[in-house]
Amino acid sequence: MRRQTALLGCIACLLLAGAAGATVGAPPAPPAAAFDAQAEELESTALPVLGYEQAAAELDGLAALLPPGDVARELRLRGLRCDWAIPGPDARLAAADAGLADARAAGDHAATARFHYCRATALDMLGRGGEPILAEYEAGLAAARRSGDLSLVADGLSMLGSMRSFLGDQASAIPELLAAMRLYRQAGLDADAEYLLLDIGTSFRRMGESAKAREYLAQSTAFAERQEDWVTVIASLLQSGFLEEDDGDLVRARAHYQRALALAREHDSTLDAAGVQLAMSWPAIAEGRHADALALLDAAEAGFAAHGDRSNEDMVALRRGQALAGLGRHREAMVQFGRAAATLERTGNQRYLALLHLTRARSHRALGDAAAAYADLERHVAISGRITTAERSQQSQLLRRQFESDRRDLENTRLANETALRERQVEALLEARRWQWTAVVLAAVLVVLLVALVARQLQRMRRLRELAATDPLTGVANRRSIERFGEEAIAAAREAGDPLCVLLLDIDHFKQVNDRFGHLTGDQVLARIAAACSGALRQQDRLGRIGGEEFLVLLPQTGMAQARQVAERIRGAVEVLAFEDVDPSLRLSISIGISELGDEASLRELCARADSALYAAKDSGRNRIVAAA
Repeated sequence: MRRQTALLGCIACLLLAGAAGATVGAPPAPPAAAFDAQAEELESTALPVLGYEQAAAELDGLAALLPPGDVARELRLRGLRCDWAIPGPDARLAAADAGLADARAAGDHAATARFHYCRATALDMLGRGGEPILAEYEAGLAAARRSGDLSLVADGLSMLGSMRSFLGDQASAIPELLAAMRLYRQAGLDADAEYLLLDIGTSFRRMGESAKAREYLAQSTAFAERQEDWVTVIASLLQSGFLEEDDGDLVRARAHYQRALALAREHDSTLDAAGVQLAMSWPAIAEGRHADALALLDAAEAGFAAHGDRSNEDMVALRRGQALAGLGRHREAMVQFGRAAATLERTGNQRYLALLHLTRARSHRALGDAAAAYADLERHVAISGRITTAERSQQSQLLRRQFESDRRDLENTRLANETALRERQVEALLEARRWQWTAVVLAAVLVVLLVALVARQLQRMRRLRELAATDPLTGVANRRSIERFGEEAIAAAREAGDPLCVLLLDIDHFKQVNDRFGHLTGDQVLARIAAACSGALRQQDRLGRIGGEEFLVLLPQTGMAQARQVAERIRGAVEVLAFEDVDPSLRLSISIGISELGDEASLRELCARADSALYAAKDSGRNRIVAAA
């Protein structure tokens, strides 16, 4: 439906342009709407499945619709060329650098994000290592957020999550990929959301969650086949093959690879074929077919070289070294292992580094160098231990984040229901007030009664305003009130050029209080902690409850240094609280995340950075303060 709507819009705009030209007698400038519709159509459907030459031809057609002097749309066209129509990594990097400079000069955040993303892809193809690529994606994501374009934000999250997954940080990658999927759906880009099935399945595979990985990869393959997107089909088949390798089933892995290679050849894609041939080399090595493996690697290396793609040089060298070692050509194998080590140590891919050390140790031993073999084995054991520990840690972190997210969702639902109930009560009271005013008008002759009713109504309205703005349990501002005050404070800070900070507070291990002493006692403890926090604030500060045991503090006219002092007073006030009437041994603490107003467009974005800092405080031991970067 989205494709049809865009295409009809484009056709309509072209027809209108033709009609106008016939009236005036001279060809008019192309309308901006025609360019936008065609660009959206190409970006969402055509470009991802075309080769570089076909994509360049399509973008040449789009250039004919570019309105003269339209800098923003020209930058968008250049961004599309950078992403889809430049095959060589060096040329792509040069195009990204030039586009980035022009986008910054024009103050175009959306174009800045696109060129950062393109630059990251070029660096990846050049094999420049993980950290520079992550930095590009993060810079692009920040620009995308400033632009307010949900799809660009989702693009950044998806690419950042994919790179984190490749570098082994699955606990961060999976939440980012799931967040990107939600944003794509929110933006109405359901197909883009479905494309993330592949990346999520790959992350679960790398984490060792075979069942989840197999489910996601099967869905990805089925979706790509329905879309007739053979590039994604090939990528899904490759990941399915890797999964079978992880489970020790080389027969099924080889079947996936053979199907992927047939598709790549059918569509004349030497780059995709090279990737499949590289993958196929491992089953050949594992089965002792080392000469076949070398032939596959020769073909893969030629395919990568034809496209200037150096991102797989380390894996080609590693597999070639394994094949040569299998043939007994250990000195030649050591040369290849040295090439692989140089890149793997720079990119930091721990899993392949462990494999390299193990394989190289065998060649050292075959060459009679026992000391070097022992050193490589020690490195293999150390890296393997770190990988196992990291996988377990990431699984527990992911489970903890999912649990915390579910708990907050449940608590927020409860608070939302309570708020809705209070709002219905307020509405009912206001409706009653309208009827009372009608009665007053009808009984206007009873002046004394009218005065009494007016006074009573004024008192009730004040009480209603207090109820609508106050959390009934703690007596501090409720979520609706504190958020309204926050938006006003941000507007005032921007107008006056004043600093502003927010604190997000969360009571550490508060669930244990409810479980041990009951919810009634837990509510009393919560109210006393809220009172302690209020007592530690200054006159201009505002405290509000936004969740079960979560509070938001707004600090107008306050920079980061002062905010840290206020946060420390609050943390200390809670830490010294005694609960003798509950349990003399009971002591509680809070974790605090701080963020200072920067380029955020809303309180929600400012609080999101404080929330990330709060999670960091939790993860680093609780009862502490962490400021957002």
